[in-house]
Amino acid sequence: MSAVIVMISDGQARRIASDWHGGMSSALYSLASSGTVDLDRVRDEISRELQNLDVGEIWRELLALDKYVRTVGERTAVAEWFRLWDDSPVSVNHT
Repeated sequence: MSAVIVMISDGQARRIASDWHGGMSSALYSLASSGTVDLDRVRDEISRELQNLDVGEIWRELLALDKYVRTVGERTAVAEWFRLWDDSPVSVNHT
């Protein structure tokens, strides 16, 4: 049996990015504040954070955020992004 992380919502992506950004110059801050995805920079920041964590719920959230940005790809600011917020936990399907 393996676990597969389910795709997160825009609101979950915004919340997770806001929890992990490294300040106003970080790519995660841009994602959290405007929905902008600078794919290489965001993935680098997520990767650095993952290297410092043990497996667990927080690790799962960062993996889910990485899956999200790989799926949406590069993009500019999203209209009404500031309205999105989702505190629900990241779901996992066990197959």
